[in-house]
Amino acid sequence: MRIDSVRVTPFVIPLVRPVVWATGSMTVVDWLLVEVVGEDGTTGIAEAIPRPMIYGETQRSIHTALTEYLVPLVVGEDSFALERIHRRMAALAGNFAAKSALDIALHDLNGKLTGLPIHALLGGPVRTEVDCAWMIALDDRDSMLAELEQKIGEGFRAFKVKGGLDPEGDIALLTAMRERSGSDVRLYLDANCRYDRDAAHRVMHALRDVLDQIEEPIDAGDDEGRVELARAVPTVPLLGDETVFTVADVARQIRLGGLRRISLKMPRTGYTLSRRIVHLSEAAGLRLQVSTQSETTLGTAGCLHLAASFHAVDLPCELTFYRDVADGLLTAEPTVRAGRMAVPTGPGLGVQLDPDKVAKYAVPL
Repeated sequence: MRIDSVRVTPFVIPLVRPVVWATGSMTVVDWLLVEVVGEDGTTGIAEAIPRPMIYGETQRSIHTALTEYLVPLVVGEDSFALERIHRRMAALAGNFAAKSALDIALHDLNGKLTGLPIHALLGGPVRTEVDCAWMIALDDRDSMLAELEQKIGEGFRAFKVKGGLDPEGDIALLTAMRERSGSDVRLYLDANCRYDRDAAHRVMHALRDVLDQIEEPIDAGDDEGRVELARAVPTVPLLGDETVFTVADVARQIRLGGLRRISLKMPRTGYTLSRRIVHLSEAAGLRLQVSTQSETTLGTAGCLHLAASFHAVDLPCELTFYRDVADGLLTAEPTVRAGRMAVPTGPGLGVQLDPDKVAKYAVPL
């Protein structure tokens, strides 16, 4: 199908509550809706998520990258010619979120054209429901413990806990969380690269019987320290995020040997590059999970298809951020029961835009 046009609509939706982590905070999602239109009018959709403090992209910069650089490169191309499209998009350096949104929307378009869900286009599904990991953002200790207990009561059995600002406090908090949760509950700590080497060693040694993994405890550029940590506390696997933005990053970390687990983030690698990362990681014996980049219901649908498509993506996935967003752009929310999320079965993403909500939350730039 020839790509006829691409619509880019910035939108803003408030959060139910502020979300805080070691390197930033949010009170709204200010993302962009990307719609790729085929010559027959069939439309694929995705959201582009800026992360200025991580990737350097903002809502305005993504809009500019798409409308002034990337869209002219892809209009007129065959929607199934993804290798050629990615090669053409490489003419613009970086801009992960802009490129990934186009990739996701193209997969949605192609799924609609073939009548197949995206997970079928990727070779799946290998699962029809995905185990969810609930993220507990930074807050006071009592609130974080109460949130853990509440979500355990709702059936969640995996939790990502934000930390990094207070190593000793993190040790005390995660120890208390382990005491309040059963042996079937997975706990992992995300320090967002904020510990120094000494603090990371203290935390990992103290929590070696508590944590199922730890995400990015030290600076992303400290490869030597990462390998040293992995060898010093082998019972706590290191999960890569800030160290594995690209396929090349993953290949490099595999050579170094510090990481044992990889975060896939759809807003930076879409489906095409995520698939390469999955195969590369699987060949190296690394396990994967789909991790959150603060998706709304639209982004969550995209993550679900990726999580359902590969055996190696077998860790609980971070799919519930949309619950902290006051609304979404879709006609329905995902289905979650006992901490498991059902994978959509309709063509493409298997979801529908609500035009009234798009109009309500759209903003000019």
